[in-house]
Amino acid sequence: MFSMRQTGIAILRKIVGRKDVRSYVRLRKLAFEKWFYREKYSTEALREAFTALQVSKGRTVWLQTSWNEFYNYDQKPSTIIDLLLEMIGPEGTLVMPAIPLNFEPEKLFVVELEPVSTGLICEVFRRYPGVKRSIHLSSSVIALGPNAEYLTRDHHLTETAWDAASPYQRLMELDALCVVAGVGPRLASMTPLHAVEAILRHELPFFAAIFHGSTTYRWKSLTRKAEGQHTFLHRHGRFDAGKFARHFPRDIFKERRVSNLRIWSAPIRETIEIGLELGRRGISMYK
Repeated sequence: MFSMRQTGIAILRKIVGRKDVRSYVRLRKLAFEKWFYREKYSTEALREAFTALQVSKGRTVWLQTSWNEFYNYDQKPSTIIDLLLEMIGPEGTLVMPAIPLNFEPEKLFVVELEPVSTGLICEVFRRYPGVKRSIHLSSSVIALGPNAEYLTRDHHLTETAWDAASPYQRLMELDALCVVAGVGPRLASMTPLHAVEAILRHELPFFAAIFHGSTTYRWKSLTRKAEGQHTFLHRHGRFDAGKFARHFPRDIFKERRVSNLRIWSAPIRETIEIGLELGRRGISMYK
């Protein structure tokens, strides 16, 4: 028997004449926003926004972006990367998601060569000289700066993508700042927050049940001159991090809007600590 949600999706598919209703709605929404928001903005406007969001010298910054939302910005993706590297300085570290484009366990994962599926800005950053990449088929990250080696070196030794040796919990240790530009409202996209279930799976049966089944793949690193095999546990279950945000104190988030572009930030350590407290009270992003 179909649920109300499934029935609604089936009706929408008939109305729009497409199977992928979500992509259709997203494209229509983007077309409307491009018509409504026409104000162009400069790199200096982005600098002011990032400064208000607490990007500063020496900081480790985790960045998630959607280049599609930068349609009123007349510069290249590399200009945004260069701006952030300048703002955090040589003592800061810039980190981004780098989930491999082709998630195929049968294929050899050549760490330095595999393109990312996490957007144009991430792919451009992946090609920067000196960028390091963690070895993980489902949740790889890329980083540049003094903390890059520490963040990326042990990801292929973890049981889940977000364990203690993963970049995500190490971002927490480094008191990194999460900055999200054009990828939904507060907490809708904040990958390090998944450290919550990785930690609580050792404490609570609910979170332990989220992880079952595994994937094994082979990897090869040209810069490390090494190769090997890694097995990691799968995460299961529908979740809605955006709705989870209502349980967080509002003052943990900083928000700015530049023309159409919505940008928000939050301290990773504090966000995960609140997520752990909520999880122990039976409140989580999982449905």
